[in-house]
Amino acid sequence: MESIMTEQQSSPDDEKRTQREFPAASKPAGPTFAEPEQTVADLSPEIVKALPKSARERVTCRRITGNHYRCNWWSPSDTSDYDNPMMRGLTVTTHRVSKSQVLHVTKSSGELCIKPLAAG
Repeated sequence: MESIMTEQQSSPDDEKRTQREFPAASKPAGPTFAEPEQTVADLSPEIVKALPKSARERVTCRRITGNHYRCNWWSPSDTSDYDNPMMRGLTVTTHRVSKSQVLHVTKSSGELCIKPLAAG
């Protein structure tokens, strides 16, 4: 009698095919002539706390790559042009980026070293 497989059952052939088609994810080795890049911790939360800002500003920071971060200073928009100035909308719709900067940030002896990258 022929065996019937249900959806929940898998055969050894299925597992072999899956391993061939979808190999386990591995870290790319990179070129053999280059030293492997050191793993760098994401310092975004610490950078946000360390950057100067006014009382009404919010700062967001995202790591771009390695030690480079994009930081945006958000300020409330002027509501005088609204037809209802008392309207309290979503933060996204009432704040605008007032300043944006790319920073090179490293951490040494527990202290952040923050250097703005030149525009251009």
